[in-house]
Amino acid sequence: MKQELEKYLKEQRLKLDVEDPEPDIVWEGIRNQLHQNKKQNLPQWFWKVAAIFLFVVSATYFVVNETSDKQMVIVQLSDISEELGNKEASLQKVVNAKWEMVEQELPEDNSEIQFLLNELNNLDQIYATYQKDLNNTIDNEPVIHVLLDYYEKKIKVLNRILLEIEKQENHEKTITL
Repeated sequence: MKQELEKYLKEQRLKLDVEDPEPDIVWEGIRNQLHQNKKQNLPQWFWKVAAIFLFVVSATYFVVNETSDKQMVIVQLSDISEELGNKEASLQKVVNAKWEMVEQELPEDNSEIQFLLNELNNLDQIYATYQKDLNNTIDNEPVIHVLLDYYEKKIKVLNRILLEIEKQENHEKTITL
């Protein structure tokens, strides 16, 4: 068999050593490959059904998540007892008053105070976490104490910010004199 192949190659060498292939043969091969690829592709209706299915699933997910978040009731300390509600309200008033003072006196360049402002943000995140815990387990005494402690710590941090602002202002006054 090997000898027959060699004999055929020697006889047909001039015909086989053509630099340019015949265009008709090349185009026929391309057509055959395209025809095979069309058979392998999924029909158009499949993609339409898949798109509709994906839309319905994502819309359902979105609607369920949006409605479940809105239905969550936030429990306040005043819902547990009037005394806790009054204590929380008075602490909130103090925090709001201190925050207003800080906002009025906060310098534009507050790089030294930024650490304390970050602490306030951390406190707010902790408060949000414990607020969720209170919503899950109403009348949980340790959570209630943490929520009240949050206000006291926030007041301390706000007082510290006010002291830092006053310290910076006094330092600037002594430098200018």
